[in-house]
Amino acid sequence: MSIGSTIKQLRLEQGITQEQLADYLGITSRAVSQWECDRTAPDISMIPALCHIFDISSDALLGIDIEKNNDIMNEYIKRANDARNAGNYEEGTIILTEAYGKFPRSYEIMYHLADALVCEYSRKGIKEYNKVYELCNRIINDCTDMNLRYKTINILALAYEYSGNTEKMRETVKLLPRVYDTYEDYMVYTWRGNNDHKERLEYMSFLIKSLFSMLECLVAHTSDEGKIIHTTEEQKQLWKLSLDLLFLLFPDGDYQYCSQFGEGACSQLVTLYQREKDLKNMWYYIEKGAEFAIHADTYGFEEAHTSLILRGYCDGGWIMENGKNRSYNVYNWLMNDDSISCFRNEEKYKKLVARLSEVASKN
Repeated sequence: MSIGSTIKQLRLEQGITQEQLADYLGITSRAVSQWECDRTAPDISMIPALCHIFDISSDALLGIDIEKNNDIMNEYIKRANDARNAGNYEEGTIILTEAYGKFPRSYEIMYHLADALVCEYSRKGIKEYNKVYELCNRIINDCTDMNLRYKTINILALAYEYSGNTEKMRETVKLLPRVYDTYEDYMVYTWRGNNDHKERLEYMSFLIKSLFSMLECLVAHTSDEGKIIHTTEEQKQLWKLSLDLLFLLFPDGDYQYCSQFGEGACSQLVTLYQREKDLKNMWYYIEKGAEFAIHADTYGFEEAHTSLILRGYCDGGWIMENGKNRSYNVYNWLMNDDSISCFRNEEKYKKLVARLSEVASKN
């Protein structure tokens, strides 16, 4: 990478305009532009000032260390994500905090650290989010990468929500574009060719997940008085609709990431039928929910869908809660919840528990 390209990359990462950099150095913005286009190079006397502005070594400015640093930062992020995906949230935060200490000007590291802190704090019930606010506001105010800024706004809004500041949360999310003004909404009729087909599959996956998430929110929606809007029968219909959609969209049974929506719907149906003492339907959805949990724990995270709607697309993995897989959680519930005691002497219960135990042991 040339010194001009390095200056441009560093300038953009720190949200500095060509005019601002020129003012700092006492030169014209045209001179900076000439450097970045590799038409000219800065005089050697400028190197100390540039290093001071970007807070880097002369080796980094000359392009010797930047690619290596990017590799190191990506490795930190990968390690942290692996830890968090395994449910080790504190470990992920520690890794990213160390990375932030080494790369305090990296907006990417700031974003991942803010995300990790929100994830950890929300699970611990912590209401003090000042560190998150500081990181997010630095990115929003200084970073020129619009995608990263939007992701950061999302994290900041979550921090306000978890801290109980609903007013600030609503104020913050207004900085995000509405669904009608997104890249995907514009490109949906414009994508062409192989690469664009991948974009369409990614967007379709997002829409499917959003649909199931919205169904979950719809069923649980409450009135101003705090009462669930839908009747018990309507709730059952909506949860069954969610399952029917899963079966329709994924006839090959390759639910992958969406298996958690099936498990969640079955869990809700078990609760509703339990209230009615309908043991037949209760057990039916216990078994179905367990099947979804087992699927979530046994499909390969690099495995592509085979069902036509997402054929060839890979969803990736999901985040374990408290380091436990989904089969363990269902197994633990079946073993310890007294409301299930009526099934414990039956052979079907013993077989299901044994199967869940087998998958849970591979945690």
